[in-house]
Amino acid sequence: MKRALKYLVVGLVVIAVAAWVGLWAWGKSRHAAAGPAALAALASDAAVTVEQGEFLVFRPSAGESHLGVIFYPGANCDVRGYAPILRSLAAAGYFVVAVPMPLEFAFLGPNRARDVQDAFPRVRRWAMIGHSLGGAMAANFTFHNPDRVAGIVFWDSYPPSNASLAQFPRPVWQIHRATPDGAAPPALAAERHLFPAASHWVPIPGGIHMYFGDFVGGGFVEDWEPTISRDEQIGRVTAATLEALQEIAAAGSDAGGKKRAPGAGEDDGQELRPDQPVTAGIVVFDADVRHFDDRVADIAVELHDRAWRELPGSDETDAVWRNIA
Repeated sequence: MKRALKYLVVGLVVIAVAAWVGLWAWGKSRHAAAGPAALAALASDAAVTVEQGEFLVFRPSAGESHLGVIFYPGANCDVRGYAPILRSLAAAGYFVVAVPMPLEFAFLGPNRARDVQDAFPRVRRWAMIGHSLGGAMAANFTFHNPDRVAGIVFWDSYPPSNASLAQFPRPVWQIHRATPDGAAPPALAAERHLFPAASHWVPIPGGIHMYFGDFVGGGFVEDWEPTISRDEQIGRVTAATLEALQEIAAAGSDAGGKKRAPGAGEDDGQELRPDQPVTAGIVVFDADVRHFDDRVADIAVELHDRAWRELPGSDETDAVWRNIA
């Protein structure tokens, strides 16, 4: 009996290690590296200070920011590839923290927003931004921590079905690639029921999924060829994101009296603790195996199943992430 149990444990460990190595190898083969413009945006100047460590931080030089932004990147994407947009957000006065993901998969650490909030306690209010799989995991964090989130911005992404934000009472924005006439791709349009009825949908006509940053390589299969340049799309996404953050900042501010966590009821008596950070908006990106719990496992399984249901009957794996968008 003991020998059988030993073999079972060893077998499970071998399977887990093999799966982990396989995921790593598959991801590396489809890695999207940061492009030249992104790497150039990592240099500090008089307007923005850039810090590279556990997190990629863009700190506005002029004054103290009253709203922070936590960013979750897409699958297989070097987080530095988003630097052109994130740097522009910091130049506009927002304290921006981009979170590198374990193995570049955000579902391995959907709660790292808490780590960011703990690391920067002086920032009292936070917004989140997430691209692709990062957006899905930001939605997961928002769903399970609604009192810490005052708004959310998706970049070409949507919530998992078991983390619907349809009833989320604060600002939700969707900035997405679109056909020349402004239509969202079917994978996004089919999930609109997961968003609040009052959510803002901002199309980028002629844009594509990987133009939300400056990347070289990558295995994502686009639905169409771009009809606008990368620089033009980055400019439009930046402008729309700034508009979203302005609404989130305004909606999350207190007029006076007792400070409350966003969404706290009028008579629930829940006063905001001095040591409790508040997330004021969200653009989805987050992952860390330290916080891998049952809820994360459920979502990871759902994302896997949704992707493979669409996979053709071959060994082609590029389609895996198409419907995770």
